[in-house]
Amino acid sequence: MPKKAEAPEECQQYRGPRREDVVKLCAELGGLRHLAVKNVVELAQLLELEDDLEKAEEVLAAVRRAAGVGARVVPVSEAVKSYAAAEVLKTHVSEFDEKVPWGGLRYGYIYGLAGEYGAGKSMFAIQASVLAAVAGKRVVYIDTEGALNLSLFERVAKRFGSDLTALSDRLHITQVIDPIDLKEVLLSLRGVDVVVVDSMVSHALRAQFRGRERLAARQQLLAYFLDILRRMAAVYGTLSILTDQVIDVPDFFSSKRPAGGNVLLHGVHALFLMRRPNKQKAEGVMIPLDVPGMAPTVEIRYEIRDDGLY
Repeated sequence: MPKKAEAPEECQQYRGPRREDVVKLCAELGGLRHLAVKNVVELAQLLELEDDLEKAEEVLAAVRRAAGVGARVVPVSEAVKSYAAAEVLKTHVSEFDEKVPWGGLRYGYIYGLAGEYGAGKSMFAIQASVLAAVAGKRVVYIDTEGALNLSLFERVAKRFGSDLTALSDRLHITQVIDPIDLKEVLLSLRGVDVVVVDSMVSHALRAQFRGRERLAARQQLLAYFLDILRRMAAVYGTLSILTDQVIDVPDFFSSKRPAGGNVLLHGVHALFLMRRPNKQKAEGVMIPLDVPGMAPTVEIRYEIRDDGLY
């Protein structure tokens, strides 16, 4: 009879409640951090503790302590140094990298990009994905609409001196059918450096939750998706980029707002509105809707070309 494989040393070091079950699950998932990223309900389901959430809370707290990802109280000077040392992904959209507070996209943050069709949202997300993969990061691009321009990946990769074959072990894409599919994909991700969801408020999400009477349920599910990404940012330092359509707001200025509403606004670290003022010109402008450290009057102008944004 073959000898049963032992759990990794990291898992064996766990000494909290339900040790045998946690060590086994830790081995199956590949490490304590992949358990630490779960919330109480998710962990309770894995450990069959749905009827004892208090015990699941004890287990999760112990797992996070063992994984070294629990909350720590630190001097503000240490927090400032840690913030300044955070890794940044340059987008090569010149005005974006020059004007945003981080000099690019900061790992461990969730970015929202809202705008009409043709504004360059997907192009920006594809460009960031390729650049991250070129830099050796693991990227997962989630397409929720089924209308993604796949050839753009190749053109952007060529622009930055690479090709998709060279990036095949780091740059991955999946197309989800509906919100249930998206949930399963998000929950399955482990140790990913960059996640793109294009777009966050998909046609399938709006179709499944039709009518104003189901709006609250839709927004609650959207909040859950954002919470998964927030936990990934905290545990793995994952950078997330979420695109979103816009809706008309009937006011004096006939303004447009992200379809994700306040849930998206409060669930991301930075939210930008992308516009293409003249459809006849390959030019766009990005405006900070809610970006810490940026005035709402700042304009980031960019050029749309066949191989990405400039």
